[in-house]
Amino acid sequence: MSANLLSYHKITDRIDFGITTRTLRDFRNDVALIHSLPSDQRPNFCFDDGYEDTFTNAFPILSEFGFTANLFIITGVLGKFNSWDFTFFGTFKHLSREQVKTLSDAGWNIGSHTKSHLALTTLSPSLLRAELLDSKKFLEDLLGKAVTSISFPFGNFNARVLDACKEAGFQEAISIKKPSPDGFVKRSKAVYRFDSLNSIRAKLRNAPLELLRLRTINACSGATIFMHKLKGYRPIHHAE
Repeated sequence: MSANLLSYHKITDRIDFGITTRTLRDFRNDVALIHSLPSDQRPNFCFDDGYEDTFTNAFPILSEFGFTANLFIITGVLGKFNSWDFTFFGTFKHLSREQVKTLSDAGWNIGSHTKSHLALTTLSPSLLRAELLDSKKFLEDLLGKAVTSISFPFGNFNARVLDACKEAGFQEAISIKKPSPDGFVKRSKAVYRFDSLNSIRAKLRNAPLELLRLRTINACSGATIFMHKLKGYRPIHHAE
């Protein structure tokens, strides 16, 4: 993956409570901006969670401009709705297995976003291994190829998580919060509903004020982790 990464979540015109949704018009403008840059300055596109609109909305736009992307999937919710997330304005469906295979065949890099989207730093050693190994094996069985990259839920990781990832066979990781000193984890800048094209430019040049704004936003991810605790959210088992 490129050293410069942009992370997206939902690409849809539906009303949504969260800030991670990007409208189709805004996303098309983002892609056009990236396409206008010299090839050596273009970031890689990343998608977390694996929503169906990545296939129905983002994929056609990226293909039109000649781009592929990195897709990080919550494997336990393929084909299901996002009960694990805030759902005040209705639920959103995740990709199907066939859609994931189509994207892989089209040249997209498919990676893990774990099995259940739990904060990895809070898990016991056994649950941590299961979240990593189960998701990796599921994707490899589905695609018939090695899966070597992972995106951390909420961007959270520590030394214990990094050791577990390397033991599981992952070769690289991304976080929307920070890189790791050894280069194993690359920082990806998240793109939000309210970002302008100037915000995108600021992310790409690592403008200090934009990085400060991202740190402030990312700190709010603790709200979802807290919601998981209130709801008694547990690891997901893969459907047969």
